[in-house]
Amino acid sequence: MAATPSLIFIGEAFLGSRPLEPVRTTAGVVLAVVCAMLIVAPGRRAEPLLRLAAVIVGCVSIVMLDLGSGNASVTGQMYFCLPVLFVAVHFRVPGVIALTATALVCEALVVTLLLPPLDALLDFAFVGSILVLMAGALTRAGAAQDRLTAQLRRQAEVDPLTGLVTRRVFDEAAQRAVTGGAGFGTALILIDVDLFKQINDTYGHAVGDDALAHIAATLTECCRDADVVARLGGDELAVLMPGCTFGTAADRAAELAAAVRDAPLVLADGRVVPLSISAGAAHASPRSQTARDLYNDADMALYAAKRSRPAARR
Repeated sequence: MAATPSLIFIGEAFLGSRPLEPVRTTAGVVLAVVCAMLIVAPGRRAEPLLRLAAVIVGCVSIVMLDLGSGNASVTGQMYFCLPVLFVAVHFRVPGVIALTATALVCEALVVTLLLPPLDALLDFAFVGSILVLMAGALTRAGAAQDRLTAQLRRQAEVDPLTGLVTRRVFDEAAQRAVTGGAGFGTALILIDVDLFKQINDTYGHAVGDDALAHIAATLTECCRDADVVARLGGDELAVLMPGCTFGTAADRAAELAAAVRDAPLVLADGRVVPLSISAGAAHASPRSQTARDLYNDADMALYAAKRSRPAARR
């Protein structure tokens, strides 16, 4: 079936009477430049715009290559899979939809100008279906990977037993608080559970875990929203208090110890497990210390608090 006269006129106006070698050369050079731009991307802020430009320029270049060579084969049309692959990997769903639609428009332009109507329709349906299915499958796979990554990140940031943040998150928060020079400075309370080994030996490790979770919940209830409560490891807990004076931190340490002492753990069989903690407070004036110095000072205060307790409670 021959192409309609109007389409023949458009094709000849764009292409001339024969394939244009300069068009193919120009398109090839443009594609090479786009690839080079992607390789030497200047920075993260420029990457989204650069990727967007690369996809659009890539689609236009493929149109130029196909029209310039008069290549109406499915092989030539399948080059549109390349920008769609790139889009599905680097863009979120709205961008994938918009740019896949751009590739479909370019594909429709190629087959409309180079093929008879029926052949153009069949080729567009075939190649277009592949583009859409490929974009959908890769987007869905990317979404599943993002969910898995978020789950793994949460597992790395939150202690599964107590629900408190982990040491890594706490250290980052402490560094930001100390170097940021917040308000009255930054206070840190380090906490050890008294006689934790004895709790494990007497009631079992499962009860020991319950005791840690119970203490963590008690501490969280007594702290401000701005405070960071963390489990540093074992039975060592910590409370970071940005914008807090030393006097307030010392008072808070005493309040936390009293709150834990007044809230024993009640087991399912009715037994009551008395709990207590030792707490040491330290303070860093705005930008006067490092997070490491603050931690060392709090550690010394904690050991001083433990030494001041009766031997039976150490």
